[in-house]
Amino acid sequence: MELSERKKAVLTAIIKAYIASGEPVGSKILCEILENAPSSATLRNEMSSLCEMGLLEQPHTSAGRIPTHTAYRFYVESLMRKDKISEESKQYINSALNSTNCDPEKIPETAGKVLSEITGLTSIAANISGSSACLKRVELLPMGAKTLLMIIITSDGRSRSRLCHLTDNISDTLIDAFDSLVSNKILKRPLDEFTPAAMQNLFIYAGGAALSFMPLISKLFEMVTEIKNSNISLSGQTSLFSIYNKRADAENIISLINKHDTLINLLGGEKDAGIVFGSETPYFALKPSSIVFSKYKIGKDNIGCIGVFGPVRMSYEQILPSIEYTAQRIGSLLNETLKDMED
Repeated sequence: MELSERKKAVLTAIIKAYIASGEPVGSKILCEILENAPSSATLRNEMSSLCEMGLLEQPHTSAGRIPTHTAYRFYVESLMRKDKISEESKQYINSALNSTNCDPEKIPETAGKVLSEITGLTSIAANISGSSACLKRVELLPMGAKTLLMIIITSDGRSRSRLCHLTDNISDTLIDAFDSLVSNKILKRPLDEFTPAAMQNLFIYAGGAALSFMPLISKLFEMVTEIKNSNISLSGQTSLFSIYNKRADAENIISLINKHDTLINLLGGEKDAGIVFGSETPYFALKPSSIVFSKYKIGKDNIGCIGVFGPVRMSYEQILPSIEYTAQRIGSLLNETLKDMED
């Protein structure tokens, strides 16, 4: 879409003024906020032209104009200049993430809570590695004559541990045999393949050792299932009630964005960071909303996403830098943690 420099200036001013006040913007206000502003008549002509282009709309006769969803998209892609995140915000984010003691499970969740506090919006922390995530490591640590501690670690940094109580005494032969089973049939297996049928096949493969392995295999599958079901963390959900007039509408949205498949559809594209406008999605209920997000990586792979969910009328130039910085810090901490685990 081609706009003259004057139209760009007028559109930018209207969007910023509307984000700040929530009130339709008229020519009188534009005269006050634009540098070297032309006459009110000229501004009204420019606003009418922007309306015809589908970038502005007039909610009431004789009222000022407000930006359309198309205008917001054009603004964030062509006109917006991102602010720099403040040193104070950086320190606050770093302090909160450092308090997790590099626990891969706590890092994204804590980051989400911090973003909700900084922005006053609902935050989303989601694992998006999907079928690419696999089981990377399984360890058994003897804790007693018949008790083992099992630790599992996935390729995207998530981990679980459980105590396993055996019916017989622990032996080196048992541990070696289970390690062999893990190496041949479990490691590098995608998490989506850990199904009840797969567990039965492992028992069959174990043969005569199946009875001894039963507590170990059961705990392993229990932990993998728990990891698969812990893909999304929301914080600050109460802010949604300021977007939607009805409580039921807000609750429906919480339910919708709590579904992993929905978030994958919304955020699982190629972009490392960006903004999803509800009006551009197949979910009609999301129309009054937008999601600002940034992905974090382990190595070169996007494995998670952090962002905020709020009204279309939000200060994107201020919010996006905080989200991008937080995502970068999450990725750095997860990569450091996985390296330490491997060492």
